[in-house]
Amino acid sequence: MALDLRVSLDKGSLQNDLAKLSQGEIRTATAFAMNMLAANGKRAVVDRMKEVFDRPNHFTLDGFFVRPATADNLTAWVASKDFAPNGTPAIKYLGPQIHGGARDMKRSEKALARISGGQYWLPGPGAPLDQYGNIRPGEMTRILSRLGLMADASSNMTDKTARRLARQGKAAKAQRSEYFVARERGNGRPKGIYKLMGPGKVSAVLIFTPRAPTYRMRLPVEQIVQQAFNARQDRVVAAALRRVLRQRGL
Repeated sequence: MALDLRVSLDKGSLQNDLAKLSQGEIRTATAFAMNMLAANGKRAVVDRMKEVFDRPNHFTLDGFFVRPATADNLTAWVASKDFAPNGTPAIKYLGPQIHGGARDMKRSEKALARISGGQYWLPGPGAPLDQYGNIRPGEMTRILSRLGLMADASSNMTDKTARRLARQGKAAKAQRSEYFVARERGNGRPKGIYKLMGPGKVSAVLIFTPRAPTYRMRLPVEQIVQQAFNARQDRVVAAALRRVLRQRGL
């Protein structure tokens, strides 16, 4: 569900010059001011993300947008994007940062549920990370493909690929590929996805955990937007009035 924050404007702050303007011009000035304030609120959210998150990527920073006001609809919104054509919308994983608490399962965690026992995962010491500290998407795709867990069955590793990996010495003993599920001694619980790095050398790529990662509130979006609104309201309203008055030659 999208997070929508309504930005309202106190028309009382326009009273000094209202007599000089028509009703339509007042509504135009109001819409202009509201849009300026909403845009500033969005920038404040982005700036806070850069402060509290470790190297947030562009997709995360672009997780909010401004739904502008018009003279016919005097409501501006700072809204979260709740749809992403090629991935998970930012609001899905930003939600716990905004409200605090546990996060939902990632798509990869749902795909791995059959072999992880429904657990969550954290990057292991052998996980290749990108510049933002996230596991590289290509690595996760290879893991799911090698373990036959891709949603599109045609994307899973074929027998031909398995034989090639075996010839290259990449497949662990009794495994189809260089990736395999490691289990705890005694109870046999899955503890992670390990990768054969070389002869006799393995490293954990994903570490399973039964508890959902939890987060404290680090991005109180509503508070950030409201503070930005309060700090700039008078200046923005004055700018909106000057703009309309100039257009009238006053």
